[in-house]
Amino acid sequence: MQNTFFDQKSYEKDIDLGTNEDVLKRIYKDNVKPTDMLPVEFFFVTDKKAKATAFKKQLKEQFPVYDSLEISDYDGNFEISGITDPIEMSLIAINAWNQAMWDLGYQFDCKLDGWQVES
Repeated sequence: MQNTFFDQKSYEKDIDLGTNEDVLKRIYKDNVKPTDMLPVEFFFVTDKKAKATAFKKQLKEQFPVYDSLEISDYDGNFEISGITDPIEMSLIAINAWNQAMWDLGYQFDCKLDGWQVES
């Protein structure tokens, strides 16, 4: 498939794993430790409902424990959201998860748009 929404240039340049360190610093201020395990709520965006649907199906197959997988309208695009099983809140673990999701999303032309945890 030719990516028309999340193109190769964006895939190679936009991951910005450095932002995860800043996000984790804010989470740590809420008494979360790097060894704590928390579910992560995530958000992907794409331009076609068919892509969102195919990506949601792949997430269900590959990660059957991920909860609340949904597709919703998002400013003329489509957002795929869900909640992971608990992930360690260390920078290494979050960056590894972020990279894996970035790569998987690219295969379906769906860009990881953000993540958060409730602390």
